[in-house]
Amino acid sequence: MNLHRFLTTGIFLVGLIHLLSFSDKCWAEPIPIFVSIVPQKYFVERIGGEHVKVDVMVKSGESPATFNPNPKKMSRLSQAKLYFSIGVPFETVWIERIQSIHPNLQIVPLHDSTHKNLKTEHDVHHSHGSHDPHIWTSPAKVKVIAQKIKDTLTHIKPEQEKYFAANLQAFLSDLDTLDKDIRTILARSDNSRFMVFHPAWSYFAEDYGLEQVAIEEEGKEPGARALQKIIEKGKRLGIKVIFVQKQFSLSIAENIAKIIGATVREMDPLAEDYMANMRRTAKAISGALQ
Repeated sequence: MNLHRFLTTGIFLVGLIHLLSFSDKCWAEPIPIFVSIVPQKYFVERIGGEHVKVDVMVKSGESPATFNPNPKKMSRLSQAKLYFSIGVPFETVWIERIQSIHPNLQIVPLHDSTHKNLKTEHDVHHSHGSHDPHIWTSPAKVKVIAQKIKDTLTHIKPEQEKYFAANLQAFLSDLDTLDKDIRTILARSDNSRFMVFHPAWSYFAEDYGLEQVAIEEEGKEPGARALQKIIEKGKRLGIKVIFVQKQFSLSIAENIAKIIGATVREMDPLAEDYMANMRRTAKAISGALQ
């Protein structure tokens, strides 16, 4: 009888240990997260560290304006617990579809508290109407985004609140340094205008007192009359560099550059190395303004 009780107790303890270790493993698993664009992956990983596993919808080189997720990517969404949206064009159609296909997926918009209308000249020709979705080109707005990411992750893993908070503070400090560096770089030039094909730098321009002159009009290549006005403006302002994104056609920018005596250079707001890319952008604009 004692032997039977001993064996029963032993089996029970082994089972309990296995259950507890399984539970610990579940708690230790990183949160599976999807984001819309590559810079968001960096933001989430800065806050979440080892406690997040981030997948990206729009990979490097793809355009958020024309992106359509393939079946494989839609299937992978079933494994995700969170989706951080940010207001890029493809979300207008796909977020509702994603939610209907994956009703248990928690969708958290990161742009709600940072979006606002930009009623300045540099945004008149923006392809997204009065809204520019590229809010992450503003380090100040990324600070707001980072806080929301931290709050969301803490809600899911409250036991890691101190870890997320420490990561947030380190990230905010880095963003403050980035902001100072950008201002120092841009202070090297007295001019404040730069020309782009796709107007993706409205928030950057607003934050740092610059004027973004866009070639693209309402998301389309400009017509003959609009093109002539852009050429005249480029000559009048002494534009020396036209910035383009690899997601868009270079031909129009190259033609304008030839006429006004400018060169074409690439500037990508969707680059993964966010901090380095923002400094590189500031240096490119500063060099173009001199």
